[in-house]
Amino acid sequence: MAVEEPEVDEGPTAPFWMTTYGDMVTLLLTFFILMFAMSTIEEQKFLQAAASLAAALGVLEKNISVIGEESMAIGTTGLSRDQIDMLQSMEDIAEMFQDEALTDIASLEIVGPGEVVVRLGDELLFRPGSSTLKPQAVRVLRNIVRSIQGSTERLWVEGHTDNEPINTADFSSNWDLSTARAVTVVRLLERAGIEPEQLAAVGHSHFQPLADNATPAGRAKNRRVELYISWEELAYE
Repeated sequence: MAVEEPEVDEGPTAPFWMTTYGDMVTLLLTFFILMFAMSTIEEQKFLQAAASLAAALGVLEKNISVIGEESMAIGTTGLSRDQIDMLQSMEDIAEMFQDEALTDIASLEIVGPGEVVVRLGDELLFRPGSSTLKPQAVRVLRNIVRSIQGSTERLWVEGHTDNEPINTADFSSNWDLSTARAVTVVRLLERAGIEPEQLAAVGHSHFQPLADNATPAGRAKNRRVELYISWEELAYE
């Protein structure tokens, strides 16, 4: 006598097209995860390269003031052309500061993924109470232009003074002096080859000090011109 096998309830079954649909969704998920991972690695790679540059140049917190000898050619694999241009330009400028023995009165500061500020003391740039550039200043500024030309998006020049009042035939206040110095630098940068639409000049007088104006050393540090240099396509979304 034959024994009947019990019926097996297989439950609801999905249509065949769901298999293809599931594969497609899985592939899309994998694709977007891969894209996200690649963009994260690129940003991390840039930050690692910038950190390597900081170590190579002897960077203090937010300030590059001591230059070493290690090259930034290492560690740039996977970076964009603009990112490599920025790092190379920073290395060139820092090496020039070392060659010119300017590390006490000139510095670099990384202020963002695509922005650097170059600080130049007035001891390098101008005589007291003057907006006429010294010969060494002209050479240094032209060297900076050679390092960045063709790869930057914007270059703003900002002039700063100490809080000692000035009232001469040329300048009735520190506002006039700081602005005139910024304009002088902008004019030289334009003559050296920076596109004029990329340039701007700003004077801050003594109202954005880096150090205490109560001491001679502090006032000397506050008398400066800053070049804010932005590179193209470096902002991360």
